[in-house]
Amino acid sequence: MNGKWTTDNFELHHKANPAIYELFCRFALQVAAKRTYYSAKNIFHRIRWETMIEEQDGIFKIDDGWISHYARKFAHDYPDHKSLFCFRARKNTYHKRGDL
Repeated sequence: MNGKWTTDNFELHHKANPAIYELFCRFALQVAAKRTYYSAKNIFHRIRWETMIEEQDGIFKIDDGWISHYARKFAHDYPDHKSLFCFRARKNTYHKRGDL
């Protein structure tokens, strides 16, 4: 599958914007301490809020197309919390086979 949201493009995006994943993990771990299931999209909204309100130098404009990539990366990096997000299996996907 070709397009903007490929796994290869995500790797480039992640390398260029490591602070997004750091915030994603911080907020996901906070919610994982209280909930067994949560929305990765809500975490994206919190990242946007925090960087807009709290941080003066950087507002992250992050496309929703990256949400599933961040959620899958988090589940891979934190296997104790891999069920925090629900993952859909699709016939056509940008994710590599074997990803959640």
